[in-house]
Amino acid sequence: MNIVGILITLVVAAVAYLLLVALGLPTIVGIIAAVLILIAGISSGGFGLGGRFGGGGGRAAPRR
Repeated sequence: MNIVGILITLVVAAVAYLLLVALGLPTIVGIIAAVLILIAGISSGGFGLGGRFGGGGGRAAPRR
């Protein structure tokens, strides 16, 4: 995992939380959104290109 990708994921989750709360939505909505962003981002190393347990980032196998 790349530490820069994880830090970017943390910043995006924090900004999403602050934005949703500033828009007047309940705090729980912001927390849930931030947790979902963290799950999606950190499981892929912070870049969203496939999961920790498989997936190649959307690259298809070459056809023969």
